[in-house]
Amino acid sequence: MLFVNELNLRGNRLALEELQYHLNRLILRHIEESEDDHIKEDDSNPNFMLEKDMNFRLYPFYINWKKIEENESGYYQIFVHFGYFGVSVYSSFKEKYPSLKVNNILFVLASFIDEYLLSKDNKSEASQKLIEEFFEKMPKLEKLCNLIQKKIIMKKEIPMILLVLKIYEINYMLQKNNEELEKVLKNEYLLVTYLNENEYKDIYHSHYKGKISQSFKKIVEKNGKEYELPKTKTKLINHIKLIYKNIKKD
Repeated sequence: MLFVNELNLRGNRLALEELQYHLNRLILRHIEESEDDHIKEDDSNPNFMLEKDMNFRLYPFYINWKKIEENESGYYQIFVHFGYFGVSVYSSFKEKYPSLKVNNILFVLASFIDEYLLSKDNKSEASQKLIEEFFEKMPKLEKLCNLIQKKIIMKKEIPMILLVLKIYEINYMLQKNNEELEKVLKNEYLLVTYLNENEYKDIYHSHYKGKISQSFKKIVEKNGKEYELPKTKTKLINHIKLIYKNIKKD
């Protein structure tokens, strides 16, 4: 029995060493390519971690490092642009949405709100099944909130994190699940306080301006101001306060 346990431990240790080897190669490659392209990680905001300081062993969401290293189906590009969190979301949804890639993943996720959550047909059995399957693939809210509160996040992950929180926010508003909605709002607020006004504006213009902002504009026109995706940090904070005040009235 002891011999079997020793073999299991040795096997786990070898698997971990292999993973560490692949990860070291990946990070080295990423650094070399970033230097070639004169891209430097922004370390001016102490609220966010640098990639070299992230601990892959403790990261709570599944990531297939081998697929990233081999850049299978665009995994490496997603990792470069959206970090650990982005590639974990990508790996969850890639099978369901085979056309997912770095330049459409945010729009595909945002489109779910209007096409399913807010559709007139959202109460049908087929729609409910699709919505349920979608949220089964979403990052678990508790784990995401824990990352936000402990600041285990990189700045390049913010566009994906904010959008995921927004989807949860609207879903819980529709469900009238005020307890979970309050949790989302508090963590949205905490996350946005890590950014200054210009940083939020840059994120909005780089990732949401265009198709995503137009999609939310149509959502607001059809469903009301409480479904907006604000363009500035100040407006987002005011939006969070408004929704919070409304649920406290309830």
